[in-house]
Amino acid sequence: MAIQTAKTDSVVSLGDDDLETVVGDSHVALVEFYTEWCDTCKRMEPTLEALAADTEATVLTIDIESNLETAVEFGAQSTPTFVLFADGQPVKQLRGGQNEQALRDLIARYRD
Repeated sequence: MAIQTAKTDSVVSLGDDDLETVVGDSHVALVEFYTEWCDTCKRMEPTLEALAADTEATVLTIDIESNLETAVEFGAQSTPTFVLFADGQPVKQLRGGQNEQALRDLIARYRD
């Protein structure tokens, strides 16, 4: 599967091997570490889709059960865990459900 590295208008699901490449090619990337059975993660889906559609950020998801090594590397011990990357580097981590405006404000802070 070819990984899209340019900003997309939808949420992209990644595996262990893809994260560095996609985050490195994005000025700002918001990654949600999730599990399939996490109700809060499911409730976050429309918010992530909205952020992907109309912010500068690349929005990504990683299933921690399938990609445990990456989850451990970024301290995603609970779901959802959000990690914001700016210029390829993790700059902020948030745990638990987040409201859309808080995520928008966070992305805006790092997009310049």
